[in-house]
Amino acid sequence: MRLSGDISAAEHQQRRHTQHYFPSLQRQMALRIAMPTNPFSIPNELPNERGVFGDARLIKKGFLYRIIELEKPFAMRFVYDGWWFRQTVKLNDHMAWSQISWLTIERNAEFKLPQEVSADRSPCKIEINFSKALLIQRFRIWINTELVYDEIL
Repeated sequence: MRLSGDISAAEHQQRRHTQHYFPSLQRQMALRIAMPTNPFSIPNELPNERGVFGDARLIKKGFLYRIIELEKPFAMRFVYDGWWFRQTVKLNDHMAWSQISWLTIERNAEFKLPQEVSADRSPCKIEINFSKALLIQRFRIWINTELVYDEIL
């Protein structure tokens, strides 16, 4: 027996079962990522999947602490430390940025790479999103407007 829209009774029953017992699955199936017109460019909105993205390795992580090894555009060891009311960024053991954080923790930092890491002293930016308990939810590193590291928890 065929119902309207060229679906069989079994298919119709399966859809009703899915809608009744798995309503969130139905909503997820309806969500779509808006794709740009160029098929080779990245989507405008990316889903928030957990993980580490980019040509980098997360070596160690802790409360307000990260050690990351970057491969591109420069090979370096990136250390972020937010302990004891002081935030610091060290690149290959050279201080690149620091901030005293008595009242608020800085979520964004912009600085130039040290001469020992980059001869042209490229601009670098970090963006950190925190949860209510100051746990890092997202940690991103930009060098020369290129996203080189993206960690989503």
